[in-house]
Amino acid sequence: MLREARPYYPRLAFALVLGVIAGLGPLAFSNAFPLVIDRVVENPKHPIGLLLLVMAGVFVVNLIANAATYGQSYLTAWSGQRLIASFRVRLFERTMRMPMAEFDRWRPGEFIARFTNDLTLMTDALSVSLPQFFVALVTLVGSIAYMIYVDWLLSLFLFVFAPVVNFVVAMFTRLISASTRRAQERVADLSSNLTEVLQGERIVKAFGREGYETTRFSESNENYFGAFMKSIQLGQTQTPIVSMIITTALLAIMAASVRETIVGRLTSGQVFQYWTLVVLAINPLNRLAAFVGDISKGLVGASRIFEILDLPIEEDDARAIAGGAPIRGALAFNGVTFAYKADGAAVLHDLTATIEAGEIVALVGPSGAGKTTIVNLVPRFYDPRSGTIEIDGRPLVSLPLAELRAAIAIVPQEAMLFSGTIADNIAYGRLDATRAQIAAAAREANAEEFVLELPLGYETPVGERGTRLSGGQRQRISIARAVLRDPRILILDEATSALDSHSERLIEAALDRLLPGRTTLIIAHRLSTIRRANKILYIDGGRVVEMGTHDDLLARGGAYAALHAAQFA
Repeated sequence: MLREARPYYPRLAFALVLGVIAGLGPLAFSNAFPLVIDRVVENPKHPIGLLLLVMAGVFVVNLIANAATYGQSYLTAWSGQRLIASFRVRLFERTMRMPMAEFDRWRPGEFIARFTNDLTLMTDALSVSLPQFFVALVTLVGSIAYMIYVDWLLSLFLFVFAPVVNFVVAMFTRLISASTRRAQERVADLSSNLTEVLQGERIVKAFGREGYETTRFSESNENYFGAFMKSIQLGQTQTPIVSMIITTALLAIMAASVRETIVGRLTSGQVFQYWTLVVLAINPLNRLAAFVGDISKGLVGASRIFEILDLPIEEDDARAIAGGAPIRGALAFNGVTFAYKADGAAVLHDLTATIEAGEIVALVGPSGAGKTTIVNLVPRFYDPRSGTIEIDGRPLVSLPLAELRAAIAIVPQEAMLFSGTIADNIAYGRLDATRAQIAAAAREANAEEFVLELPLGYETPVGERGTRLSGGQRQRISIARAVLRDPRILILDEATSALDSHSERLIEAALDRLLPGRTTLIIAHRLSTIRRANKILYIDGGRVVEMGTHDDLLARGGAYAALHAAQFA
C-alpha cells in the first residue's frame, strides 16, 4: 500500500506535519493549569491579566490545531480517495484483460463484492480511520512524553499497563481481521446469489420459484449477518476491555499523584497538569483500539483487491510479431488437444482440420461434442494444451492478440448489447465509425427498417442488455456490429435459432450479404444454415469425424446422415 501511495507522498508529508500540529494542540490545556492554579488562584494578588493571557494563548493554540486537523483530514482523504479511484480503474482493467481460463473461475458476484464492499473497507480505512489514528497517536505520544517530563515516577504506571494493552489490541486485531475476511466472503456469496437471480428472473417466474429463491437468498443473508455481527462483536468487545485496563491504570495514577502532593513533591497545579495529560492520553488510547480495528479491516479489503490485481493478464506470446501480411483467414487445426482445466478431461482430442480463406464452414454434431470450444480457440480465448492452430500458414501465437482479434467478429446465439443507444452498440464494432457508416451497416443487417420507426432513431436507448428491443431486433443490431467491423473471420453461433420466422428471414438475408468473401465458422443447428456452408465438419467426442459438403455427407450415409435424418427428416 505504501508503494502504491508514492505519487501522493508530497501531500501526505504535508498532512503528516499538520497531523503533528493537530495532535500536539490539546497539550496546551495541560500547560494552563500550573499557571492558573499556582500563579493566579494561589497567588494573593490574583493577577487577572495573566489569566486572560493564558486563556487567549490556549484559544489561539487550539484554533491552529483545529485548522491543522482540517487540513490534515482533507489532504489525507484526497490522497486516499485518489488512490482508491486508481485501484478501481486498475481492478476493472485487470478484470477486462484477464484470460478467459482465469475469468471462468470467478463468479460475477465475487467481482462485484470486491468492487464495492472491499473497496469501501479500504476507503473508510484510508480516508477516515488512518488520519484520525495518526492525530490520536501524536496526542498519545506527546502526552506520555510530557507526563514523563512532569513526573517520571508516576509515569512508571504506564509502562506496567502498556504491554497488557498492547497484547489485548494485537489479539483482537488478529480476530477482527479473520472475522472481516469471513464476512467479506459471505457478502460475495450474497452478491453472486443476487446477480444470478436478477439475470434469470424470467426463469424464476416461469417455474414459480420465487419462494425457493427468497429462501435461498435469506439463508445467504443470514450467513452474512452472522459473520458481520461476529466482526462487530469483536470490535465492540475490544474497546471496553481496553478501557477497563486504562481505567485501572488511571485510578492507580490518581492515588499515587495525591500522595505526591501530600509529601510535597508536586504542587496542586502540577497535579492538575498531570491529570490533564492522563485524560489527554486516555482518550486517544481508547480510540486507537477502534482505529486499529478499522485499519485491519481495510487491510483485509486491500488483500482481497490485490488478489485480483495479482492475477495474470492476457499477453502476446513471446513469438508474436506485429505488422505482418494482412490476414486472409485461412485456418488450420493440427492435432489440437484442449482441456478447460489443467487437470481436467480433454474436450478436444487430436483435432485436425483445414479451412480455406473465404470458406463457409458449418460445425455440426451432438451437444458437448466440442463445437463451441473450437470457435473459442480461434480468437485465442483459450490456448490448446497440445497441437497448433495456424492462420494463413502462421502459428496463431505468432500474431499479436490485438491484430488477431481485429480480424474477427462474433455474432452469438443470444445477442449481447450494452447500455447506451442503438448507434453506440453498432459502433462497438468500430469506435471511429461515422454516422453514415453506422447507418450503412444497419441497412446491410436489415436493421434500419425498425430503427427509423423509433422516435429517437439511432439515438434510442436499448436498456440494460438490450431489454427494450425484441430478440430479432437485438440480433440484427449484433449483425450490424459485425458488418461494421468488416472482419476477415466471422464466427456465428446459429444467429437465427431462437427467432420467429419473420426475424429469421430478415437475418438470413443479411447473412447472405455478410458471408461471401469471409472465412466463416458457423455452429449450425438449422438445415438452411448448414446448406449455406461450403464445407461441413461433423464433430463428435472432440474430433472431426466427417468432413465434406451437405450432399457428399448425405450420400456417405455416416454420422452426419444419421443426424440429418433424426433432426430434419
